[in-house]
This record gives sequence, structure tokens and C-alpha cells, in this order.
Amino acid sequence: MTSDNERDLVRLLQLASPVLPVGAFSYSQGLEAAVEAGIVQDQESALAWIIDLLTYSSATMEAPVLLRLIDSWRSGNFVTVQHWNDLFLASRETAELRAETVQMGFSLARLLKELDGIDPEALMYLNKFGEVSFPTVFACAVASWNLPPAAALWCRRPICG
Repeated sequence: MTSDNERDLVRLLQLASPVLPVGAFSYSQGLEAAVEAGIVQDQESALAWIIDLLTYSSATMEAPVLLRLIDSWRSGNFVTVQHWNDLFLASRETAELRAETVQMGFSLARLLKELDGIDPEALMYLNKFGEVSFPTVFACAVASWNLPPAAALWCRRPICG
């Protein structure tokens, strides 16, 4: 690799890979329920559902929480990490969505122990969580690898403060 940007991209692609053994491929984020309820019936309604999910959930809640988690991990403020983790868990609308993020968080935390460059103090703290959300563990990796927060949001510029 010839640049920090390339290294950062490879690390982010590693975290976003569908073969990452955290189980993300098996979850629909509520799409199945939307199909069953008749909200999603075709390509057009699926696109509208996805846009609404990104607009009203990801951009307004999940992205800002992820940015705060990254900042908290970087500053070593584990009390604040716990706060944002708890808030994210409380925001899950159903037991299934909560179980999804906890299972994926647990799996990613196990995987991070095997990867290079993850802050050992952060890993020790992750072990103290009762339940840890996927964004909390993802933010731990982003902070440990000193990746740009905007890149972690998969955009060219931050979408929130």
C-alpha cells in the first residue's frame, strides 16, 4: 500500500465486508416486516423504505451516535462510551433489532481481539459491557485504527456534528 488513505480504505472495507463473521448478512433491519405489512411491495416502495430508513434513522440518530462513540473511544472516556452504547440499545424499536445489534457487537468484539492495532485498554473495557451494540464496537475499531470519522460513515463529508 502506498498511502494512509489506502490503508484506511482497506480497514473500513474489512469492517464492512459481508464475509466479516458477525452475522450481518442474516438480518434485514426490518425490511422483512415491512414486506409482510405491505409497506414494501415492489422496487419503488423498497427504495422509498430504504431512503426513509437512511433519512429518519441513520442520518438523524445512528450517525450522530457513532460519531460520539468514536470521539469517546478516542478520548478514553469509557463512561461516555457506556452512555452512548446504552442510548443506542434503548433506541432499538423491537426486541429483534436489539438482539441483532447485541449479537453483532458481541461477534465483532471477539473478532477485534484477533486484529492488529486495536487499543488493548479499549478491548478490556469492552469485556466489562453487559450488552454491547455493534456501533459501539465498530467505533472502537475506528478509533483504535485512527480512521477518519467521515470515512466511517461511508461518505465524503460528515453528515452530522
